[in-house]
Amino acid sequence: MTIGVVIGKASTQRATVFVFQEAKTRVGQHVILEHDEGILGLITSVITDSPVLDDNTSDEGLVKDLIFKKYEIIKYRKARVKLLCKLKDLTLPDSPPPPGTRVRLALDDELTTIFSNGNIRIGTLIRKNVEVKIDVNAVARHLAILAATGAGKSNTVAVLSSRIAEKGGTVIIFDYHGEYYNSDIKNLNVIEPKINPLYLEPDELATLLEIKVNVAHIQSRIIRKAFKEVKEEIEGMIKSGSLSLGMLNTQFLVMLKEKVEELRKNEKREKVAEVLNKIEEFGDRYSNIISLAVGDIVGRIMRGKVNVVNLRLLSGNAVDAVVSHYLRRILEARKEYNEGKHGLQFPVFVVIEEAHVLLSKNKYTLTKYWAGTIAREGRKFGVGLVIVSQRPKGIDVEILSQMTNKIILRMIEPTDKKYILGASDNLSEDMVKSISSFNDGEALIVGNIVKIPTVVKIDKFEGKLGGGNPNMLGQQEDYSDVLDWG
Repeated sequence: MTIGVVIGKASTQRATVFVFQEAKTRVGQHVILEHDEGILGLITSVITDSPVLDDNTSDEGLVKDLIFKKYEIIKYRKARVKLLCKLKDLTLPDSPPPPGTRVRLALDDELTTIFSNGNIRIGTLIRKNVEVKIDVNAVARHLAILAATGAGKSNTVAVLSSRIAEKGGTVIIFDYHGEYYNSDIKNLNVIEPKINPLYLEPDELATLLEIKVNVAHIQSRIIRKAFKEVKEEIEGMIKSGSLSLGMLNTQFLVMLKEKVEELRKNEKREKVAEVLNKIEEFGDRYSNIISLAVGDIVGRIMRGKVNVVNLRLLSGNAVDAVVSHYLRRILEARKEYNEGKHGLQFPVFVVIEEAHVLLSKNKYTLTKYWAGTIAREGRKFGVGLVIVSQRPKGIDVEILSQMTNKIILRMIEPTDKKYILGASDNLSEDMVKSISSFNDGEALIVGNIVKIPTVVKIDKFEGKLGGGNPNMLGQQEDYSDVLDWG
């Protein structure tokens, strides 16, 4: 059924459609423009207007006559359509549709051919019972999941991760707020954020000690020297069998402090004292994440599972040190395997929650360094990067621009939308504008994971996830016997 016709000027990228009164249209629907053997388009906006009651209306008497005397008000609708591809071969349109071109809704069969050929279902087209399946191999070119708070980021991560694991793929989620470690995701493997110091780099330990490696140069030098000597001693004792790992766990910080003390002769005393204070503070707060009894993180990743690293009890610096260490070891292990060594024998997808914190455009973090390295090199070695955020404008622009694929749920903040547009080659302004009107769980998907950009209703994850809104009144009632509200 024809729903309208093209009016005014059109290009090979967009057109304006006059929509007939009886037609039901909304943002996200696919249409066919009957030009050049059929052009597939996506409705990005719909407006209703009237030549009688338009923006320039200023006659109150006229308005009252029209409303209270129940005269019929002439009104019309227009839709902005993003032209996606030729229906025949999915190539870009090369001829703009002329005024008067008929427009109809795309048929399910036509859409199924385009959107249902991937290997993992992510949802359905809006108002259509047409499956949308993504190409999971294309996620190796990296993916950004972006949305306002409450729009469906965690649900999208859970659906995508669980279905990748069902197909035999391996996912690692850095669970910043504890949304996944106690969830109902199938094939779940929870990894406690333990670090074996024998696998640490000096900068990673400095970060754990809250020594800023790019600012506190003397402190960094002190800890680097001491840590190197302690590692050599520990490795020697392990080889000789002269000390148990259990005892080493209790002695590691003691040995580290002793080595730092020995540096008083050659370093500024006040700087040595500062480092010793940092070690003591670390011992009070984070000694539970250091363990020589655990193996390398690579050995704790389970193939075909959704591996969740539970970070919810750690501070910002500890999170940075843990995540960056895991990213470094994963990439190194995949490189080792590609070089014929033991390494990590299967590809992985790493999911970084709260990307605007760990990959900040304004602050240096070790996580940003290693995530940036994976963004540039990971695809060659089978490491796909997925970043998740509700504040895209806070993410390092180089990393965001290398996320070839994007799943964008409702986003209202204008500066966030502008930032997304500036960091994306495959998004247009009218497509980005449309995301403000999305309902929860609706998303614009662009990139190689789909053949052409589309708007999808993401499937609902069937199970328990953390991170929902708390029942504040319910909690108040639960404790009403002990609370005195005065």
